[in-house]
Amino acid sequence: MAVPKQLTGARRAREREEARDAHAQAAAPSPDELDAFGTALEELFRAVLRSSGRGVPGGATKLTMSQYWVMDALADAPLTVSEVAHAARVAVPSATRALRALERRGFVERRRDIGEDGRLVTVALTRDGLGVLDEKRTWVRTAQRKLFESLTGAERRTAAGALGTISRGIDEL
Repeated sequence: MAVPKQLTGARRAREREEARDAHAQAAAPSPDELDAFGTALEELFRAVLRSSGRGVPGGATKLTMSQYWVMDALADAPLTVSEVAHAARVAVPSATRALRALERRGFVERRRDIGEDGRLVTVALTRDGLGVLDEKRTWVRTAQRKLFESLTGAERRTAAGALGTISRGIDEL
């Protein structure tokens, strides 16, 4: 005897709902899990703060994290200071400070736009700046690869998603 389509659809809906409920129950964290997560998250914050204070290692040139992010934002095209800040995900004053320091070192140059009224100023990497950025990017990618390779298979499968979720929610802490 064939099962009517309505019953099959209702059964599927009920099975999906039961699966969601089971997942929600399984996902409810224990107090120990919450404590372990909180501790790990705080350790991550501390590690990030320590590393940002030392700058980006690799090569002879010293760069702060902000300077690296600003240079990385400029890799493809000249940008205005606000565009640099947005692309580098830093505040405009941080971008301005980083750009001034990079300009003094000859890694970026300001360009006045010849269009419309000539008031638009963009910033671009110099040849030396591009060389430094390439050196730092190589070091960063190598360090990221080593860290990734140190993870277990399960950690690798969840790391990017977990870190993305944490970074999106970080402002609420």
